[in-house]
Amino acid sequence: MDVVIDVGNSTVQIGFYENDVIINRISFATESYKSADELYATIMEQNRLKGIDASKAEYLLYASVVPTINFELTTALKRVFNKATFLSMATKMKTGLAMKCDNPSEVGQDLIADMVMAKERYGYPTIVVDLGTASKVLLIDKDGFFSSAAIMPGLIISAKSLFDKGEQLPNVHISAPKKMIGRNTIDSMNVGIIYGHLDGFMGIVDRTIKEIGYPCKKILTGGASYYVKDIVDEDYLLDENLCLDGLHLILRRNK
Repeated sequence: MDVVIDVGNSTVQIGFYENDVIINRISFATESYKSADELYATIMEQNRLKGIDASKAEYLLYASVVPTINFELTTALKRVFNKATFLSMATKMKTGLAMKCDNPSEVGQDLIADMVMAKERYGYPTIVVDLGTASKVLLIDKDGFFSSAAIMPGLIISAKSLFDKGEQLPNVHISAPKKMIGRNTIDSMNVGIIYGHLDGFMGIVDRTIKEIGYPCKKILTGGASYYVKDIVDEDYLLDENLCLDGLHLILRRNK
């Protein structure tokens, strides 16, 4: 069994693979203040609830965009999966992804995984929209290079900022509105939050395609895609496991 870990700003995702297929996954909040013992207990409990046998893990690949949690979390993971060979995206890995950017070392490990899998699964040119703590629009150009990224505040943190700063605005349950005409505060906020973000990233995608001058496949992924997956334009393909699958593909290439 292979294990891949994606440490995001909001959530830690762990995927379990057998015969190149994801068979299980667990997740928990990214809490950098927790000790290795606390993180170990969290992972063990999640494994127990999902019936995961950690002793079967042979290889583990770790990717993180949260440096403050790395020491405690990797300590916990090595204790949980103590029989597995531990690899990290922080070291030089064979990814198969060429980049046209000023500083390749600045590209997030999760974004590399997104693009590696998108290129493998969908070919190119392809645009990946990853909706997480931040929303990212990533271009793999017609030559197969990662050549552009746009980063905007994510849907959830944008909504939270509205709740926190709008003194008379309630902390609403976010959901896709059934219609654009909002006749009360909650409906009006959901229209603005959901469709504002939807039109934001779709506008960036359209402007990118206009600038490069050729059409692209459009892939939607990330935790916040849940809120827009049913209302986004039909030419967007939803791929919920894109990042984890990309990490597993990278792991396979580096065993």
